[in-house]
Amino acid sequence: MRADAVLKKEEEAIITLMKERALGRCREAQRAYYECVRGRTLSVAWACREDARAMSACLNAHTNAATLARMKTQWAEAGKPSIEDRSRPPRCFDED
Repeated sequence: MRADAVLKKEEEAIITLMKERALGRCREAQRAYYECVRGRTLSVAWACREDARAMSACLNAHTNAATLARMKTQWAEAGKPSIEDRSRPPRCFDED
């Protein structure tokens, strides 16, 4: 078994944590998008296109396969600590 091999349940928890971290790191892009869409209906599609692309690019940069692989490796190397309480992630996931 590889050192960074994880169970499906463990991988799902790591993915959830990865997504939560991405949301935190992309807060400014989200804020810009949400400010743009506030009060709009149909015009959102073209008026907020650039903000939506910026938010999407930020989220994609922090939720890709390489990030997941790195997090799985860090977690496995740290001895697979509990990640049940996502409000206090293991130290192996401290901000890079």
